[in-house]
Amino acid sequence: LSATPANQAVNADKKKIAIQFDEYIKLENASEKVVVSPPQQEMPNVRAAGKRIRIDLFDTLRPNTTYTVDFADAIVDNNESNPMGNFTYSFSTGPTIDTMEVSGYVLNAADLEPIKGIMVGLYEVNEDSIVPDSTFRTKPFDRVSRTNGSGKFVIKGVSAKKTYRAFALKDMDNNFQFSQKSEQLAFDSLLFRASCRPDLRLDTIW
Repeated sequence: LSATPANQAVNADKKKIAIQFDEYIKLENASEKVVVSPPQQEMPNVRAAGKRIRIDLFDTLRPNTTYTVDFADAIVDNNESNPMGNFTYSFSTGPTIDTMEVSGYVLNAADLEPIKGIMVGLYEVNEDSIVPDSTFRTKPFDRVSRTNGSGKFVIKGVSAKKTYRAFALKDMDNNFQFSQKSEQLAFDSLLFRASCRPDLRLDTIW
């Protein structure tokens, strides 16, 4: 029904968020399914209370940054546990909000089977960066998501003005960077920018 701050609000500086629904809801496996991006060093508090979801962010908000809270299918109704579907709340601390998305699949190189629940993140990079580099060892992702059961990920709140590189990480210690030998890692050497173009479809009815 509503949210405070409003969904896709700009110039927002509140670290306490409330999302109102028209029926009683609950969150299932919130710690696994709900992803806040940019990733937070101190774990956010995301909880359901009656017809409302409350989110408390504890990290300092970055200036001119789009924040997204991706609930995936964690929101379900209280009676029958029917999932709401993929819902993402977003706001920006600056005057504009980034609305582009990056999506794809993560597959196991050994057998090409999809990998479920692995973290996929983007780093902002300069186009002259050397590939690969040690970025994933020294700093957390700039934007992040997780794969579903089909190995698919969707990273939201991406800027069309920035260049990115994508990594996948089985993060064992929840620090959003490669820090243990036991952590699985994948990367793509491609540097890319999110873009869009008109999708023209011809009318074939005669």
